[in-house]
Amino acid sequence: MKKLLIRFALATFLVSGLVEAGDWHRPAKGLAPLAPPVTKSCSDCLSYDFIDLEYVNTSYSNPWFENGDGYGFSFSKSLGCKYYLNGGFRDSGYDYDWIDHILPVESRSFRLGVGRRFEISKCIDLTFEGGVEHFDTEYDGPHAMKNFDSWSYYFGPGVRARAGRLEVYANAFFFSREGDAAQDYLAMHSAVHGTADEDGWLFTPGLIYHFNDRFGFKVGGEFTTHTSTLLLGGRFNF
Repeated sequence: MKKLLIRFALATFLVSGLVEAGDWHRPAKGLAPLAPPVTKSCSDCLSYDFIDLEYVNTSYSNPWFENGDGYGFSFSKSLGCKYYLNGGFRDSGYDYDWIDHILPVESRSFRLGVGRRFEISKCIDLTFEGGVEHFDTEYDGPHAMKNFDSWSYYFGPGVRARAGRLEVYANAFFFSREGDAAQDYLAMHSAVHGTADEDGWLFTPGLIYHFNDRFGFKVGGEFTTHTSTLLLGGRFNF
């Protein structure tokens, strides 16, 4: 008899629980509905899913390269919460003063790499990136120089931080380049004999002002031993 009563009580409790959970049950007055489970996102402050469109203006540390400008775009795509893919394309050019002959130079570059983010706080990340870049350079004019293709690899650390609408970033990349004939042409003008150094550091500081969750305004720079580049453009977060 006791076992029968226990089974009846358990069955009554189970049925009442199912009725309470069903759509047909009217919720009791004064009781707040249960909140859905919270799923932690990768980052609700710094996004790694974006596209940048940029105007590029470059100045050179020598009197033979001038009027450097162009355009380009770059992108980043998150691969989970820790890794991301990035890359870009740039079409730019400059005038090369070769013994009183101005040679227009066109250069196109393609870059592809991967990165790893390390979250320091909610809105501060340390990053480490590495990848490869390809340059295709063409000289124009009646006294055209030798066209060339150049490959390089790069790697190095960076930092991203955001406060409100303002985001700042900076990277320090070591790069090594092979086949850069522009360095040979510069060496002809200078006291350097043979091929100039094709290794160096690239520093890329900048800031982004976010108008909203989708669009932002970007101002950045790229600095090497021989060049100083200004970047102006916009960012689209997706």
